[in-house]
Amino acid sequence: MSVMELLDLLVPPLSALDALPDHRDLASRHGEADGSIDASRFVKRQLGLVQKVLVERVWPDWEGALEADEGRAALAVFERFFLPASTIASSNAATNLANDVALSAYAVLSSLLSVKSAATLRPRVRQLYRATFCAADPASSGAAVDDEDEVDPASLSRWEHGLKDVLAVPTRVANAWGSSKEKHRLGQIPAELEESAYCATLAASYLELLWDLAADQSHPAYPSVLAQLLAALLSFPTFLQAALPRLVPRLLPPSTFPSPAAELLRRHRHTEIWRKLAAELSERDLNRWLRLVLQGLSKDLSKPSDDLTSGAAARAAAFVLDALVGPLTPSNVHVWRAALGVLFEPSARWEADLVAPAVVRWAGDDVSVMTALLQAVMDVWGRREEIRSGSDSRRLFLTSLFLHLVVSSPPHHADLTTLSRSPAFLSAISTHLSLVNPLSRLLGMLVAEVVSARTVKLEGELKPLSFGDEIWSGDAPAQVQARGLREALKRFSGTEKGEGWQDVLRRRYANEDASPPRQAPSVKVNTTPMRATSIDEPAVEPAPRRPLISIIDSDNESDDDLTPYPLPPAPSDSTLEALSSADPSLYHSAIPSQSSATSGPAGTASQTRRRGKLRPPVYIPELAAYLRGQDPQGSKEEADGEAERVEMGLKEGEALVRRKAGWGGELRENAVDLAFALMALQNQFELDDFERLKQDILTALIAACPAEVAPAVIEQYFTTSYSVSQRHVLLAALALAARELAGLPPPPGTPENKQRKVEAPPFPSKQLPPALHRRLLGNARGEQAGPLEALTADLTQMALSGARQDAEETLPGAAREKLLSVRRSTTRTPASLAASRSASATTQPTYSSLAAGTFILPLVNRFWLYLRDTATSSLSTRAASVGPYAGGSSAPILLEPLLLSKFLATLAVLVHAARHSPAFLAVLVPEVLAFVLAIRPSAPSPVRAARTRTAAGDDEDDGGLDEDLVTSSALELVLVALDATVQLDGGRTLMSSSAANGGGGEIVVSVKEWAEEVFEREDRRGGDMGVGRPGRAAAGVLLRVEDIVGKWRLSVGW
Repeated sequence: MSVMELLDLLVPPLSALDALPDHRDLASRHGEADGSIDASRFVKRQLGLVQKVLVERVWPDWEGALEADEGRAALAVFERFFLPASTIASSNAATNLANDVALSAYAVLSSLLSVKSAATLRPRVRQLYRATFCAADPASSGAAVDDEDEVDPASLSRWEHGLKDVLAVPTRVANAWGSSKEKHRLGQIPAELEESAYCATLAASYLELLWDLAADQSHPAYPSVLAQLLAALLSFPTFLQAALPRLVPRLLPPSTFPSPAAELLRRHRHTEIWRKLAAELSERDLNRWLRLVLQGLSKDLSKPSDDLTSGAAARAAAFVLDALVGPLTPSNVHVWRAALGVLFEPSARWEADLVAPAVVRWAGDDVSVMTALLQAVMDVWGRREEIRSGSDSRRLFLTSLFLHLVVSSPPHHADLTTLSRSPAFLSAISTHLSLVNPLSRLLGMLVAEVVSARTVKLEGELKPLSFGDEIWSGDAPAQVQARGLREALKRFSGTEKGEGWQDVLRRRYANEDASPPRQAPSVKVNTTPMRATSIDEPAVEPAPRRPLISIIDSDNESDDDLTPYPLPPAPSDSTLEALSSADPSLYHSAIPSQSSATSGPAGTASQTRRRGKLRPPVYIPELAAYLRGQDPQGSKEEADGEAERVEMGLKEGEALVRRKAGWGGELRENAVDLAFALMALQNQFELDDFERLKQDILTALIAACPAEVAPAVIEQYFTTSYSVSQRHVLLAALALAARELAGLPPPPGTPENKQRKVEAPPFPSKQLPPALHRRLLGNARGEQAGPLEALTADLTQMALSGARQDAEETLPGAAREKLLSVRRSTTRTPASLAASRSASATTQPTYSSLAAGTFILPLVNRFWLYLRDTATSSLSTRAASVGPYAGGSSAPILLEPLLLSKFLATLAVLVHAARHSPAFLAVLVPEVLAFVLAIRPSAPSPVRAARTRTAAGDDEDDGGLDEDLVTSSALELVLVALDATVQLDGGRTLMSSSAANGGGGEIVVSVKEWAEEVFEREDRRGGDMGVGRPGRAAAGVLLRVEDIVGKWRLSVGW
């Protein structure tokens, strides 16, 4: 191929994109192609692939030849595929195409900077990457969605993807550079791609975008879209430092008079855009934005000088706050909550001299707003715990804010007078005066004097309160701060009105209102140390502290009140010999344990018994000892005493655990030990309500300490140390605790300690036909009345009801009649359905934050490890068992149908309670569906391979019933997951994740095929009787799969 042929291939697409306005000669010589090129189609279908091939192969190989034949200017043919020409302004269509080119370049270059691909790139390709990224302008991604009257989903998606690529550039560049083995040849990361310099360029581009949008009133601005980039920029530490100098001058009125009307309207619309952006931010992002603005203004305006008075600084800060987030009024609920949250957060350290008067100026002159803000400050300032434990700087700021509001309110106002006589205010003053801290005492006295002077009339009988001038005079730090606050209040309400605040802002941010360069200037990083500031800050003398140790003179040594206690006796010779011995067992006899030291002499009665009666446990270690049948002090117990302790521990355990939850660290420190005592407990004394009481204690323990206890319970479930009944308790406790943490109601009530009597087989003449008898007997086996089964049945019925209701609205009559036949024969009462849908208040910690990492994923991962270990051990046993007398291996207990179905039912309850978890749609649902598909009984699976069945013990019919039991539980788990997915986002995340994994919806397809297979089999078996439990679950799964596939079929390319 020659250079001319290369140009014939590259120039026509650029000409169609109008990307060569400054190279008309190239466009005229090589721009005519055989067929017309659709520019928009080329951008959507082919541009990304062309960019990838260009930067990896064509550009480095043909760069020299192209420059030799056509000159250096011809290299623009390569560059324009990545960098749009700055002179493109012929039409909106051309501008949009240029933006699409830039967005595609960011996506392609960023994707190729992964750790694996970046390590294989040639040196010249890496140089091209650096040059292209350094020359790119992040502002080109900002005009991707503002070209239509309404933001369509395609434009919004393009904006989000472009935003993600633009923000990820510094991180991906740093990762690629860090993983490179040729760092000495590449040198340092370009200064333009360092995080601080890149953030400065991105901030300047963002501000230019907003300024350009404000220039044209007919041009729509989309706050919800633009707020996404602002929220992302807030995570950069240097964003505000780069943004304020460019932003503040554009918020101010023009300095020239008269000013053009267009300029006035542009600045007004610019302010309105920023207020709309603040309204679109979430509460968390708005708090962060407001906090950053306050910190930046405090840093720039808190240094008083000849040209900066405190009044002008406060007015300037108030203007910036009002322009960026809007007025501070109770009607502006979003800003009001954010301001109160930021000002009163315990970790904040605000400047009392600047922030307090600035907030008052920000609130304005409305008396109702002043009163509301004063009451809000009073609620925090007058809190007893805040007065006693607050730091001096925080107390000074709150007092300054409170008094500035007081002096701003009209004298003798009714609301202010009512506040001064309220019990809360009087109690706060009394608490201040009762403290030893001098600053707190003086601040309380100052508040009392100022409030009294503003509420008591001079001509009345009462006189304003005054503590005298002597108490305020002195050089103590507390007195100096109190006098400074009083003088600041006088200036605020008297002479200083804040004149010249506009000049203050212009001087502080002078020469910054310039258009940002298209390329960020080179920034030298880590080459020279930063110079010290030229402003000398006065040293603050620390407050004198009381000595921690007081020296007692010789006169006090003989005081009778200071007679010391006698020293303990010296250790005996036997104790010293035991300590010096190398035998560790002798240490226990030398140094007794804490329990034996408090148990008294041997043979004495236990301290937990009073007059022969056992008292309830008071501490968590005592409860653990009770459940083990032991005395907490180590005294030996008879068998009857052990049974009494275990029974007492079971009856009092749940109440004790719930009382200790949230108080101190006693329960958290002993939670795992108590959990092991509960899990190992067996009903060897045949106590009543044993299983229920044990399950209630373990449920309360997991709900109180989920991060500590839940992993231990999950780990122990997969060991070989527990019976089937004990494992049932572990699973039920996990499920019930998860619902409690999620704020969901308990399961429908069942009779306590309901003993199931084993009835003798009925007389054969009383049985139904054999097939129907086995079918109904299998349903009875799978639907035993227990809390876990009741929860699963409730969740399944709710999911089926929702799926049936949606199907009645969407499916045709024939299909509707077919699906309505899967209705259960026994209907639940409306009260139970209402109770299952109601939710109580969420407790802390919430289950949504713990569901993925503490409950569901550990449970699934442990099951996979168990399957691996089981398969390994069975293979080794099979290899060792050679010969006619070798025998066989028993089936793994956790893979037995009864336990496996309860395990899947537990997962269904956990998944249903986790629907509000952040990782639910993207992680939990695909993971659970893949897990169920891998272990489903109807296909070759690890469970079927690992479970070895003996020919003598298993009957074919029983095997079918076991498979139905596991299939029902597995399909009910899938139904719960799909029902939550449809209700949350209609299945969008599930389909996108399936397509992104390369399977094109393979998970959804596999679920559908399996459900169809089960439903058809159940339909053939049931006949006129209808389908059973597996068929009902399969029908619900099919309905939900049809909802998902019907809605997102086109988006995934089916």
